[in-house]
Amino acid sequence: MLKRPRLLWSLPIVLLVAAVAYTGWLAWQVQGDLRGAQSSATRLQGALSEPDPAARASAVSDLRAAAGSAQARTDGAWWGVLTHAPLVGDDATGVRALSRSLDTIANEATQPLVESVDSLDRLTSAGRVDLDVVAELERPVAQAQDAVAAADAEVSGLDFSGYAGPLRSRFEDYVDLVADATSGLAAAEQATRVLPTMLGADGPRDYLLIFQNNAEIRATGGMPGSWALAHAEAGKLSLTRQGTAGDFPTLDEPVLPLSEGELAVYEEPLGIYFQNPGFTPDYPRAAELWRAHWDRKFPTVPLDGVVALDPVALSYLVEGTGPVQVGGTSLTSDTLVDELLNKPYLELDPVAQDALFQQAAKAIFDATTGDLPSPIAFVQGVNRAATEGRLLVASFDEGVTRELSGTRVLGELSGDDGATPHVDIGVNDATGSKMSYYLRYSAEVRATGCEADRQALSGSMTLNQQISAAEAAELPISVTGGGNYGTEPGSQLVQVRLYGPWGGSLDHVRLDGKSLDRNLDVVQLDGRPVATVSVLLPSRDDVVLTWSMETGEGQTDDVELGITPSIVRGTNDATFRTAC
Repeated sequence: MLKRPRLLWSLPIVLLVAAVAYTGWLAWQVQGDLRGAQSSATRLQGALSEPDPAARASAVSDLRAAAGSAQARTDGAWWGVLTHAPLVGDDATGVRALSRSLDTIANEATQPLVESVDSLDRLTSAGRVDLDVVAELERPVAQAQDAVAAADAEVSGLDFSGYAGPLRSRFEDYVDLVADATSGLAAAEQATRVLPTMLGADGPRDYLLIFQNNAEIRATGGMPGSWALAHAEAGKLSLTRQGTAGDFPTLDEPVLPLSEGELAVYEEPLGIYFQNPGFTPDYPRAAELWRAHWDRKFPTVPLDGVVALDPVALSYLVEGTGPVQVGGTSLTSDTLVDELLNKPYLELDPVAQDALFQQAAKAIFDATTGDLPSPIAFVQGVNRAATEGRLLVASFDEGVTRELSGTRVLGELSGDDGATPHVDIGVNDATGSKMSYYLRYSAEVRATGCEADRQALSGSMTLNQQISAAEAAELPISVTGGGNYGTEPGSQLVQVRLYGPWGGSLDHVRLDGKSLDRNLDVVQLDGRPVATVSVLLPSRDDVVLTWSMETGEGQTDDVELGITPSIVRGTNDATFRTAC
């Protein structure tokens, strides 16, 4: 009679142990599925770069099997209970969302992506982009984009800050990868729609190519020391003219009327010199000014757009073309920036420098429009350059501009963007030198409070140069500027322009802790407060700029920071969490 109560008392413990064991076994199985999916995805990525259909098919099949298994296990009733359990509920919810997202990609995105890759092999040849191939790409790219966007929606809204350590880091990496893929495919889809028009399917097109020199930084990327005219007709591409900024005369007055705000922020040099439209980070406006300079110099060749690239962007493209030979120099992805932005100023006179830049531009243009050894790497390079703001496009065709609306490639300085507050930082060299090759900087903006639908923001920027003043002073005048604009050789003077949120305010600006407010003018430019700070960098030591801002009314979403791309690969653009 005593054994029955003991059995009844121990039954819940047995059930609990069984439940824990089953949960552990299930979690172990799901973990194995996800690891298998990761391995298959890695194999697929490698197979996409090789002409091996069998390897691609095998990787896709294995990826679908692993992702489907993880999705089936986490969609079951037992896992549903786990999502409501204390301590592990958030983690179980995250694993379920990740599994669903991965299954969507495996079953709905991989096949159209494989189709797209097969078409890419025929995209360019002998200086021509095959417009029929572009048309072929539109459907599978759109299908892949829709699928990846759906997968992104499964995970993007979840707060993973409380997940267990290993899960949190992997989940964060996955969310970032899917978000990047969504953005990249969206850009690719837009490209398939606009490329036929831009490449002359409806008639010849002429584009001014601006090669921005990051070694002399401008807010859009760099000084336009070299340019070329690209002609497109029925997909056939050619360079019909090349030159330097010196081909365009200095004007007595701005080439186009400047607004009161532009005059207050940038002054007349913005419109007087061909070298200076990039003072504004608003690329459409810079392109208007470059077009006006062009029309004065070459009135018989109207432009259909202005496209800007920097050498860092070119280094990304070369990953797809393979090494490009320029004279006795081999330009690779790893060497291109140094070979074009540092060595010429150390070793060549100005005439030889210009000749090298034009030869390099022509050689890279020919390589990118010829037979590509790695079309995928090339497309990835184009996407990376566009994402980092290193490939900028201003089309004077309203239809093309509409199609590209909202993309980073337009390089627009944001105005009123509803609930999203924008902070932008434009960096301009004021030394008259190529010292920006040694310039390094980073910035962040934090939301510190929210009141009455406005956010209080705190910003900081750290700048330094990666060479001592003594070492820099020994460099040639073509690098240091020789003090011609008032900066001692070996140092560099940088103009930093802070653009506050539309409808907001900007104050409490400090440089290395010293307040600048008494002598600082905050100017309104198209609804945004702008302050210009001159920062002298005489050594390797950090110089720190800080400031306070307030957003416009109703700007309660995450804060978007945009900053001039530098000579360093990657981007300083960032998103910071809202305080509301």
